[in-house]
Amino acid sequence: MPSVRTQYVLAYGLVAITGIEYFYRSQEFSILLFLIAGFIVLTRNVTTTVRPLRIIVAFFLLELVQALYFNNFVFTSLLSLLVKLFLIYFVVQICGIRLIKYYTDIMYVSALLALPIYFLTFIPAVEGFLIENVAEVFFKPFFALGKSLYETSSNIIIYTFNPYAKEVIIRNSGPFWEPGAFAVFLNLALIFNLAYRKTLLNRQNNLFIISIITTFSTAGYVTLFIILIGYVLTSQSIGRGVKAFYVTLLLFGAISAYDEFAFLGSKIQENISLAKEDNTSRFGSAYLDIIDIIKNPLIGYGRRSENRFGQLAKSLDASIHRNNGVTFLMATYGVPAAILYFITLFAFVRRYCRLVQFSPRFTLYAFIAIMSAGFSQGIFDRALLLSFLFLADRLRYMETATARLPLETAPPPQPELSLSEKTRDG
Repeated sequence: MPSVRTQYVLAYGLVAITGIEYFYRSQEFSILLFLIAGFIVLTRNVTTTVRPLRIIVAFFLLELVQALYFNNFVFTSLLSLLVKLFLIYFVVQICGIRLIKYYTDIMYVSALLALPIYFLTFIPAVEGFLIENVAEVFFKPFFALGKSLYETSSNIIIYTFNPYAKEVIIRNSGPFWEPGAFAVFLNLALIFNLAYRKTLLNRQNNLFIISIITTFSTAGYVTLFIILIGYVLTSQSIGRGVKAFYVTLLLFGAISAYDEFAFLGSKIQENISLAKEDNTSRFGSAYLDIIDIIKNPLIGYGRRSENRFGQLAKSLDASIHRNNGVTFLMATYGVPAAILYFITLFAFVRRYCRLVQFSPRFTLYAFIAIMSAGFSQGIFDRALLLSFLFLADRLRYMETATARLPLETAPPPQPELSLSEKTRDG
């Protein structure tokens, strides 16, 4: 088996092509990581299973049907899909369920590195120096970038300088493409770490929460609130009286923040009121997606934007912008496939909670939190989130294999073991 260091590198690569600003825009990084992971699978005695290949076949057949339906067969598009899915398959086969632990550790280090740089950006001269003399000199894109609707941001790999709302508030993007995205992936790490550690107050969780606060992301705050409420209500280590106190405190804090901070209450109200007029808001994006979903609910429009927007997509018109991940997934793959996706995602969260022996009731809150995060960002078709589908199958296989063991040989629960030790063969 590959070393733990190698597995961390592969896990970081998966996070990088998911949304780290320096890497995710270039297909070449995905191809490079695919070749490395494939080489490791072939040469390092990695045990592979056939069942997850069904996920790849399902995505490929759906995209093939879409290409035929819209008469828009692009070989490179199908090839890029296969490269991404097989890359995810290889990484999951190599890392197993340990991928979640690696991801949590990677996000912890990312937050730890980003926070001091974020505070330095409060000094305009320092931020200007870092952008002009470091980011723009040493961290230009390694590969040529094609035309895109979205502009790139100056970054130093471990931190992206946030170009949004500079006159209003300084926000922490971490290494990701924007602050809201950083909040999404911090909240995911918080979910996994809460379930694994079974405690709220520890070094990693404290840093995750502080970093989420510095993103000033409306959706990030809503998602964090759902996670905290879910943990308090389902944790077996918190008494009823203390739960009531914590829930009251969280509700009071949420209501106060909604009333006091413009980026919460006012922004949410504005997004709702402009739902039918503004495609840059989450509600407006959802409204426009639903209109298109109604027109083609069964197979969606596919990843080729010209299938949906025609000439507007070819000219990179701003009207094609969409940022609601939930409805965008439905518009892309159709309602039946999207429902199956979300069912599998729910199953992954439930099986993970069972694996780490955390309250199964937390599953619902964690799933709602992930959906909340996805409501604000187009994340569900990105590599990390797709890996959860493969991990759901991995966990199902582990549960089935354990259930088949004779009662006298089945391994007893060992909650004190580390995640990597519990699943060394997974």
